[in-house]
Amino acid sequence: MQTITLPVAELRTALAGLGKVIPKRISLAILGQVRVRRHDSGLIDLTVTDLDRFATYSMNHRSHAEPATLLVPFGDLNNVAKSCGSTDVIELVPIDKNAISIRFPVGGQSAEHHCESAPPGEFPLLPEILGTSIAVGEPLRSAIHEALECVSADPTRLVLNGAFIDVRDDSAHYVVGTDGRHLFSSNSFSLPLQESVLIPEHKFLGWKGFQQDGEWKLRAKPAKDDGPPCFEIASDHWRFLSQSIDSRFPDWKAILPSHSAYNTTISINPEAVDEVMMAVQRLPLGDNKLQTIGLDVADNAFRLLGRSRPELPWTKIDIQEAGTTGPDVTIFLDRRMLLKALRFGLTRIQIIDPMSPLRFSLAGRQMIVMPLRMNGDPNAATTPPPDTAAPTTNNNPPPSAEQPTPPPMQTNTPTLAQTRPSGANGSSTPTAQTATSKEETKSSLEAALVQIEAIKSGFRESINGLTKLGDHIRQSMREQKTSEKEIQSVRQTLRSLQGVRI
Repeated sequence: MQTITLPVAELRTALAGLGKVIPKRISLAILGQVRVRRHDSGLIDLTVTDLDRFATYSMNHRSHAEPATLLVPFGDLNNVAKSCGSTDVIELVPIDKNAISIRFPVGGQSAEHHCESAPPGEFPLLPEILGTSIAVGEPLRSAIHEALECVSADPTRLVLNGAFIDVRDDSAHYVVGTDGRHLFSSNSFSLPLQESVLIPEHKFLGWKGFQQDGEWKLRAKPAKDDGPPCFEIASDHWRFLSQSIDSRFPDWKAILPSHSAYNTTISINPEAVDEVMMAVQRLPLGDNKLQTIGLDVADNAFRLLGRSRPELPWTKIDIQEAGTTGPDVTIFLDRRMLLKALRFGLTRIQIIDPMSPLRFSLAGRQMIVMPLRMNGDPNAATTPPPDTAAPTTNNNPPPSAEQPTPPPMQTNTPTLAQTRPSGANGSSTPTAQTATSKEETKSSLEAALVQIEAIKSGFRESINGLTKLGDHIRQSMREQKTSEKEIQSVRQTLRSLQGVRI
């Protein structure tokens, strides 16, 4: 008889990882099956697939019997394993080619759960990857994880959906990840790979059970006539095999600013990173979508800027554990980018100007981040308006070197009409009249801009309200799904108990 025994404690560990690959919506019945195979040596492994990826867990448990292969529905096997104790043992017994029985102990006796199966030959074949595996040391593994955190989730930009191991430069190999708004790269690797590898982002790669399962080993297969490129990452118990992205990765080095272009540098004490991250998280932020935060360098001091509403002055937090060099500058970015860079340990910040990409770096790792374009003069934004003056709305486009910001309406600077002599009859000269007309036109345009920005603010508040409402609806849907799963689990347990044979 081709009975296969599985210890529940190790089976639960396997099912936790296999569930990361099983599709949520099963379009083909075979994709919901777990292939349980016993080899000649007694080794037992469990494999699942979604056609693009395969995950295999090799158990420590050995069963010295004839080789056997069975297909078991993942949901049925998972529910039975949850209902058993950690010291119990489950038996898989084939009934016929389309049915299987899961035997498990109940109250010192044996119970059976019958479920549909499929012939083992219908399970998809795993791609064969030949060649020697390369060891993935901790620096390379960390670089892959950090790059995967920076990739895009946009399915229309598939080439940006993975971490790129770039071996095109013989002098230095890189690990790169980008979503178009920020880019992470890590160098100083020398890998025995013949071609670059693009590793798609997948939740299994970030699963703690896989990360903590010993040293990783990588094998890759380039694209050929018989199939797309693929790769395999193996650990002590796990083997994750996936198709790679068959597309040319962009020339990412071409977009990097020159190192000599950076003018201002901020160096944060590595021992104070946790304190800086706490300060960043506590700053008031009004726009939940962009989470705008400012980095201000002035008078050889570094401070963080944040505000809950556009019309309020900036809240400033001085960072004492940071040194600065270079000219004063204020730049704005997404707070999540800043927190990610600090979490990666990138404590050196280099700035070109308020509108150019800024660079976070440490040793051979770097993250290039696009800044946010702020409405209004960044330097003026760091200084709140006096209480006696009318509220200033920072809604004008950022000034350039050729077009400085015009002075406020309350300025005491003489106008062009005041500096021109009047005519003999006391009336203004044509030049003065022209200047007055331009000032009136200019005031009208400024008033129109203020009105436009007020309308835009109203739209933003409406969008924020809709976003919060959507969050509440999604939370309710998640709670409903959780309740349905619990009810389904109870029903499945009752069906199992109904099928008990004594």
